[in-house]
Amino acid sequence: MNEEKKLEVANSAAENVSTADEKKPAPKKEKPEKHFNTKKLKYGSAATAITVLVIAAVVLVNVIVSLIGERTNLTVDLTSENVFEISQESIDYISSIDQEVEIVTMADESVFRDSGSVYYKQAYEVIKKYDLYSDNITVKFVDMTADPTYANKFSEIYKGTISQYSIVVNCGNRIKVVSVNDLFNTELNYQTYSYNIVSSKAEQVITSAIMYVTDPSPKTAVILQSEAASVDDSSISTLLEDDGFDVTIVDPMSEDFPYDADLIVVNAPVNDFSEELVDKLYDYLENGGNYGKNMIYLANFAQKSTANIDAFLAEWGIEVGSGVVGETNTNNLATGTTRYAIRNFIAENDYSTNVSQLSLPVISYNARPVELLFENRSNVSTTALLTTDDTAFLLTDEMQELAQSGVEPEIVNGTYNTMALSSKYTFDSSNNKVTSNLLVYGSSDMLDPALTGTTYYNNGDYFVSIVNTMVGKNSGITIVAKDLAASTFDSDVAKANTAFWVFIILIPAAVLITGIVIWLRRRHK
Repeated sequence: MNEEKKLEVANSAAENVSTADEKKPAPKKEKPEKHFNTKKLKYGSAATAITVLVIAAVVLVNVIVSLIGERTNLTVDLTSENVFEISQESIDYISSIDQEVEIVTMADESVFRDSGSVYYKQAYEVIKKYDLYSDNITVKFVDMTADPTYANKFSEIYKGTISQYSIVVNCGNRIKVVSVNDLFNTELNYQTYSYNIVSSKAEQVITSAIMYVTDPSPKTAVILQSEAASVDDSSISTLLEDDGFDVTIVDPMSEDFPYDADLIVVNAPVNDFSEELVDKLYDYLENGGNYGKNMIYLANFAQKSTANIDAFLAEWGIEVGSGVVGETNTNNLATGTTRYAIRNFIAENDYSTNVSQLSLPVISYNARPVELLFENRSNVSTTALLTTDDTAFLLTDEMQELAQSGVEPEIVNGTYNTMALSSKYTFDSSNNKVTSNLLVYGSSDMLDPALTGTTYYNNGDYFVSIVNTMVGKNSGITIVAKDLAASTFDSDVAKANTAFWVFIILIPAAVLITGIVIWLRRRHK
């Protein structure tokens, strides 16, 4: 084989070798061994556990707070006057009772809780507080439309009507039923001729009802019905009922005289009493020589001649003069518009012991002078309970006539009493002192609701303190009405729903979602 042929054969063989090499698969590369990342597992598991624990803690806290909130006061009253709370006086009283008391509001709870009226919501919060502050008080809401026979359980101890929105307070065989309207003070709107709520007296009404049903022998008061010169009988009746008295109004001309009453009130009659009726007043206070009775007489500058009543008062050492007591010192006036609304301050005595703030004044408004004819005589003693400063004066009928004719009357300053008390006493068979008391006000206007229902004056507190001391009643609470018009904080249904979604739903959901996202990200790293 020639050289050329050999070379061709060699080249061909080389090409075949190259082609064979190209067709031969390359050797497979071995994959690196995969090792388990224990560090990633450790931190991922810890993050998951923490997320689960946080979610569980949020849910648990919500459940615990809800359960605790049913029996404890976790709410915060942000109003300046704490209008959604009950007073310390009420708390102290209900904490001391050892009887089971039930407060049943005959309406569905949502009627009060979800009401658009701040006054209804305030009453709702106040009523619930009694359950929170006393283990012996139970609060219920019963919808009479859903359970119309529920009120039948009280039929054996109450013969009156229990209707929708009635509030029933009962303890054993004693019961007090009030209307929801009794929880509020209202006034007539002369433009719409409808009544508008102006303040809440829910606490006073409920506390008084509890005092009434827990007292086995409540004191009784009778108002002798007559044409009053000023403040009507219902205002005085409300004051006494709020103090826990069992109050009735009796017409002495057509009904039996209430000799068994603990207290009789004569409210500024326009006309004089008959001699027969005055004799009954004598007999009542004398009580067959046993005494132990009490009477309040309210005078007024608009009364006509009352010779028979005046003679009766004189026997007890008291005389109600004519004219109206005024004041020349403007610092002693309640307002700058009249000289006959006088700020009097209470001296510490046996009858002021239950007044919580002696620094507040009692307003003598349009008061006639109450003079003491003597201080002590036989078994009768008198004492002044309210006295003006020596800058006061007396505007007599003659002075008023001069002023109306254009002549400026001469004013003589002096000191005048506007309230006084007379007491007659004896000793019983056990040598214990027994007293009958006669309290005299120079003006029935001093018990006007505008003066007794405010925190600025002591007219209501002093009245309650004196009356309770007279009749030997140990407990009595005066709670002024609460004006919610200036409340600085409120929460309606929309706000409550918003709070629910934010704190109960959205925040826990956000925590849950955040935890899941973090877990997934770490899971795939």
